[in-house]
This record gives sequence, C-alpha cells and structure tokens, in this order.
Amino acid sequence: MKKATQLFHTMEKNNPDFPRHGKIISTPWKNSPPDTPSPQKFSTLWKTFFHTVENVPSPLNPEPRTLPPPLLMGILNLTPDSFSDGGKYTDPAAAEEQAHKLVADGAHILDIGAESTRPGHDPVSAQEEIRRLLPVLDRLAAGNFKTPISIDTRKAEVARAAFDHGAHILNDVAGLTAPGMLPFAQSGDFPVILMHGIANTLPPADTTPSETIAAWFTSYIPALNLAPERLILDPGLGFGLTREQETAILDNLAPLTALGWPLLIGLSRKRLVRHLHPDTDPDLVSAQLSYTAWRNGAAILRLHNLRPIKQMLNAPSRPFPNLEYCRTISLEME
Repeated sequence: MKKATQLFHTMEKNNPDFPRHGKIISTPWKNSPPDTPSPQKFSTLWKTFFHTVENVPSPLNPEPRTLPPPLLMGILNLTPDSFSDGGKYTDPAAAEEQAHKLVADGAHILDIGAESTRPGHDPVSAQEEIRRLLPVLDRLAAGNFKTPISIDTRKAEVARAAFDHGAHILNDVAGLTAPGMLPFAQSGDFPVILMHGIANTLPPADTTPSETIAAWFTSYIPALNLAPERLILDPGLGFGLTREQETAILDNLAPLTALGWPLLIGLSRKRLVRHLHPDTDPDLVSAQLSYTAWRNGAAILRLHNLRPIKQMLNAPSRPFPNLEYCRTISLEME
C-alpha cells in the first residue's frame, strides 16, 4: 500500500491539471501532544487536499476565485441496484469506459463501489462485492490508469482485496465500525474517508445536526488511533437524516469545517436533490448544491456527473449558480 504522502506526491507529478495553491496552511494536527509523531512534509497537492478552516472564507464568499479549488470525486457504481445508475456498469468494459469518461470530465479521484447503500437495498456478501470489483480494478491497472481510486465499502475483506488490486483511498460509509475495518485502516498509511452514516442516525427532533455530527467526530476520532492527517470527514447526507436535517447541514457547514479536517460532500442524485427541485435535472441540482457547499468550506465534491460542476468552476466570474444558470449550462452541454 502506498503511504498517503507518497500517493499524493505521485498524483501531483503525474497529473499537471491537479489543483494547486501555494498558501502556507495550518493543519489539524499542529497542536498534537508532544509524543505524537510529526507528519511527513506534504506536497503542495497534499496541502491543497487538506486545506483547513483557516483557509475557509465566510459563507457565500463574494470572491470564490480566492478559494482553493475543490477536488472532484467521480462515482462509479458496479451494482445492479443502485438508485440512479444500477446495472449500467456491471460489465467491466463498460465500467472502464465510464472511469475514463469521469476523468475526462474532471475527476481527480474515482470512487468505486460494488454494493448499493440506497434505502432498502439488499446486502451482498463480501465475495460478491469482490467478484464485481476485481475485474474492473484489474482492467484499470492493466490500462495504466493514473487517477487515484477510492474504494466505497464497509467490509474489511473487500477493502483489503481492493487495495491489493490498486485502490488508494478507503471510503467507509459505516465509519470503520464493521468487524475488522478499523484494524485494516490502522494497518496502512492511506487516506480514510470517515462518514457519519449508516452506523449512526440522528433523532428526527435534532434541529442542530451540524453541531451534533461535529461533536460525534470530536469524540470518536481520538479512539481510532489513526494519524490525523489521513482523515477526511463526510457528514453522511442521505444516511440516517431527515430532509430537514440534510438541508440544515448544507446551510451550516461551519461546525464541521471548524474541526480542521477536509470535508467531503456527497449528495449527488439523492432524495434531498429530488425533494428540493423535483422538476429539474438532478445532476444540475446536485452540481448547484455541491458548488454552494464548496463556497461554504467543503474540500471534496462527490458526484455522478462532473460536467455541470466543472463548467460552474470554470465560468469566467464563477457566478453563484441559480437554477436558471444551471439550465443554461445544460443547454451548452447538449
């Protein structure tokens, strides 16, 4: 397994289009106890990836070009039953083609999952997940695929197999709570996306979900015994939250960004998108909400379709995108 810092040095070297910025930044581990091992020197890319709250402007910053650009994570589902694209990429050749398309559309990270986590999904065995994953990972490796791969799983056996076949980042919707997953995470030095999700639900009456989730991360992380610089936090939109709570989180990311770790927002095509704007293309709404989350401090945006968010980010003035602006982008892409 590649060390996290080595991985991102490699990413920086191999991908000249990867976002960079040269600000000297603080890190969440700078005030660690004296006996905590000091982190290795990070590349510019690693620093960009882990930009922290001191680089986050006030909400809806009027000059978004002063923000570090977000990292874009493209979603590749190898499942027959995912809620939006189930069955489209179960064939390894189709999955490989979609992986390259996501990279062409701007993906800095490819997030591959082989078990649906939609509400009411049918759980699959680790063996079935591995059966779906490995042919795709092997095809990508054989084709000298350069983009870092994140594996979306909650099973340690699946994660171990995926890392043996080229995965670089662990994305666990169960927050390292499944048997064997925490020891696996402790065994390497790779980035870990830690989600407040499947293993945790909020009471429907909770009206301060961002604060509640931030408090959970604060109490949970020290017990993991993971180097702080390895962690990425995900509040788990779509998992164990009401629609009102999901909206409240997006409206108030400050308690989460204030923790000092990079924040990932993954809302693509989820019920929140369909609930807020049922008559609008869900990919455009997903992009709009993700863009707003970036302006409020999110560092990584996880999406099925990256073209709308890429066009928003590349717009000359980076306007705050309303739905009319989204529809304009949709017409330009046709």
